[in-house]
Amino acid sequence: MNEELYIEWTKLLIIPGMLLGFTVHELGHTLAAYLLGDYSQVEDGKITLNPFKHISTFGSIAFLMTGWLGWPKTLQVDPNKLRGKYLGLFIVAMSGPLASLTLTLAGFLAMLITVATLIYGSGSTTNEVLALFTPIHGTAQETFSFMGMVASLTMYIFISSLVITCVSLLVPLPGFDGFTAIFSLVIFFKEHWTAQQAQAELLAPQAKSSKAINSQKRRDNITEAHFKVGTEFHEAQQYDDAIARYRQALRSDNHFGPAYINLGLAYLAKGRRREAIQAFRNSIQFSDDQTSIVEAVQQLHALSEVSPTNEEKAKIGMQALGAEPWTDTLPRPDWLTFGLSIVLSLILALVLYGYGVIQIISKLKS
Repeated sequence: MNEELYIEWTKLLIIPGMLLGFTVHELGHTLAAYLLGDYSQVEDGKITLNPFKHISTFGSIAFLMTGWLGWPKTLQVDPNKLRGKYLGLFIVAMSGPLASLTLTLAGFLAMLITVATLIYGSGSTTNEVLALFTPIHGTAQETFSFMGMVASLTMYIFISSLVITCVSLLVPLPGFDGFTAIFSLVIFFKEHWTAQQAQAELLAPQAKSSKAINSQKRRDNITEAHFKVGTEFHEAQQYDDAIARYRQALRSDNHFGPAYINLGLAYLAKGRRREAIQAFRNSIQFSDDQTSIVEAVQQLHALSEVSPTNEEKAKIGMQALGAEPWTDTLPRPDWLTFGLSIVLSLILALVLYGYGVIQIISKLKS
């Protein structure tokens, strides 16, 4: 075989190692963002083991070409949706490297356990076993081998995760986790210092009463408060008071989709079909979350089945539709499918890995 054209097939295992590394890394970001309040991760389908939801084409090509410089698909996070805002963004930024570091340690532990098992089970020397995990030209098989795949893949999972952890933290460029973490901390401490200064000015005799502290957070709290009180009135069938509260919530934030939905439902409960339709249409037009838009479409479809030709039946049908407020307003991932996919993947990996280890021991003994 031509020496210059010789490429060991085991080097191709960097590809599944990279895919697993990027997937675990981005899942760390995604789950942290979701738990801190950015529910758009569910709508974007990011809470999944599907690697193609997480990899970046150019980042993957760069990783394969250089062996060290690569990046997954950048996670889109709105700090205003996170609890703690920029402190929450710091946690999200660090969750990816932490997940990668966890996978790195797991891969290293798997290597140690496997090496110890092979040495004990086959009676081979340490150097003979380690050669399986770090094949070099002249020792690797030129044709595909399941045993070689198991040994080499363990090493590449470890290497890929370690490289992704280091690069994400150490590359000082926008889009990388280290840069985002430092940026979010700087903004967090700056806002904290500004808030303290503003509070001191408000407490001073010369303070201006119009000084606003964290107006965005206060606006959000007011919106949520009006919405919550509105749902309480709605459940108590005090529809006029509920409508007033939902309108106040929308005056505070006209992109708050759940308020449009419940406003339409309250109008339905009062038999006001035209106003209800307008509220649902406004949800489709102005809501900033996909869940409210989908719910508005479903409500309009349900309302279209209530015939307006018979006024009495139409009134009863609308009252039935709008009797209860919509409270399941947060998008939720399919935790059952997600959990089962993790469990089944781990079981399959353990079975194949165990089979490979047994085959390697048999080969070393022969």
